[in-house]
Amino acid sequence: MENLKIDLLCHEAMQNLEEFFGFALKYTPEIIFVPDRKTIDALKGKKTEPWVVGWVADNKIYLLSRDNFEAESSHEYSNEKYEGLIKHELTHCFSDVVSGQTHRPIWLHEGISIFLSGQLKTIPKPKKLCQFINFYTTGGQAVYQESGWAVAHLVNNYGKNKLLKVLKKSKDTKTQNDFAELFQSIYEFELQYCHFNNPNQYR
Repeated sequence: MENLKIDLLCHEAMQNLEEFFGFALKYTPEIIFVPDRKTIDALKGKKTEPWVVGWVADNKIYLLSRDNFEAESSHEYSNEKYEGLIKHELTHCFSDVVSGQTHRPIWLHEGISIFLSGQLKTIPKPKKLCQFINFYTTGGQAVYQESGWAVAHLVNNYGKNKLLKVLKKSKDTKTQNDFAELFQSIYEFELQYCHFNNPNQYR
């Protein structure tokens, strides 16, 4: 991927995100390519798992360099997957604005980024969603397996406005129970797996 292609990709992604979220960022995120795992650990201030390849901090997007992507991570490289990673982190920039930098629940933020980045094309759909709700303040590689599909269900069945309302008001919640109550007040059903796996049964 050439730098020009990345610039065009970011421009197109920003336009799509502006349309979805209904606003434009007041800044242009700077993308910083990190050469290796050692540098990632130094920037994060801790030993990171091999699946960690990108994050947002101080209006900057940090990405593991595509040149060492496979050697320094547990991921296989492809242009499509790397493009999805860029879009994923750009989405976080928008979600952070809406939520006031409230990064909980983690499943909601990661799910929105996965859904809007198109990464669901490379994530098999689980037979049942049964663990994403657990990822409230703690993350992990497993959160990426279900959260995108959970958000896709919400958007495809109930539209984006309710989702954005939940995201915006999440900054007013302090606990997982607070968020569950917020979710129920907006969607008019409890935040339970049954409403994602068998929605017609409970309507």
